[in-house]
Order: sequence, then C-alpha cells, then structure tokens
Amino acid sequence: MELATIILLIVLICLCIFSVFMVAVTLTIFSGAPWVPTNKAITRAMCGLGGIKPGDRVVDLGCGDASMLLVAAREYGAVCIGIELNPVLVWLARWRAYRNGVSDMVTIIRGNIFKVDLPDTDVVVLYLLPKAMQKIEQRLRDRYTHVKVLSHDFTLSGGATIKKEQPVGRATARLYEW
Repeated sequence: MELATIILLIVLICLCIFSVFMVAVTLTIFSGAPWVPTNKAITRAMCGLGGIKPGDRVVDLGCGDASMLLVAAREYGAVCIGIELNPVLVWLARWRAYRNGVSDMVTIIRGNIFKVDLPDTDVVVLYLLPKAMQKIEQRLRDRYTHVKVLSHDFTLSGGATIKKEQPVGRATARLYEW
C-alpha cells in the first residue's frame, strides 16, 4: 500500500472513533448532564461528608469515569455500582476500576438513570444538572426509605433538607438524608 492510502485509512479510523464519541456525548448531554470529571478533593470531601465506611453500598447515578466510586472503594472499602449512559464512559470507568485494582468492588452498568431499576444502597451520589436533579429526586424518594444522598454542586429542589454542606474550592459537597 502507498503511504497516502495508509494515512487516509488512519484519518478515516480516527474520524469514525471521534464520531462514535460525539454521538455518545450528545446522548449523555440530553439525558441528564454532560460529563465533567470530579477532582479528588471534592471526591474525598463527599466520601467523608457521607460517612462512607467499609461494606457500605454506594450508587453513583451518572458515574462518568467512576472517579467517585474508585475513591469510595479504594480508600473507604465501599462496594460500588455506577450507572452511566455513555458507552465510552462505561468502558473508561470499567477500565479505570480494573487499573486501580478495585474491579471486584466496582460494578459499572450501562443504562439510563431515569429508567433502570435502582439497586439497594446506603449512599446515592449525584452530579447532575438542576433539571435532572429535580427529575431524579422523586424517583429516589419512591425507591429508598433510609438513604444518604451526596450531591456535587447542584441541590435537590423538592423540599429536601441539606444535613451538611462543605465547600471545596469553588465546588460544594452536600449531604441529604431520608
């Protein structure tokens, strides 16, 4: 093969990969929130605020790359489930769990957080836009009677009372309980 043909094939493969990624990102944006990575400082603050301890079950709705779950599993001994719609992020989250040695403690499910059966849990983690927070709140209240809800930045709006709040740089971690 000629060099020009090889370069053209490489460009086409890159365009295909980019197209798949963009479709996946677009799906995620319209269903709850775009993916924005959570830094370790806010992740650790949220785990501490929620009092996560070994054996706790933690569910992250819209887990992205599983940053929160990796810290909860590795540093706090939690058993974690992440639910994510974007197939690229599902793959990335599973790979990161494997690379961090916690794939036995972190399960990633590909699904829509508004449609999947929500698993039993002690702690729910949310980093969603306000409209999605409002939409998920009633679903959480219908599903769980005793649960801690950790929110990164955005608040629940349906009369939920903030139990604790902790600023971390420009972000805020919030704890709700019901």
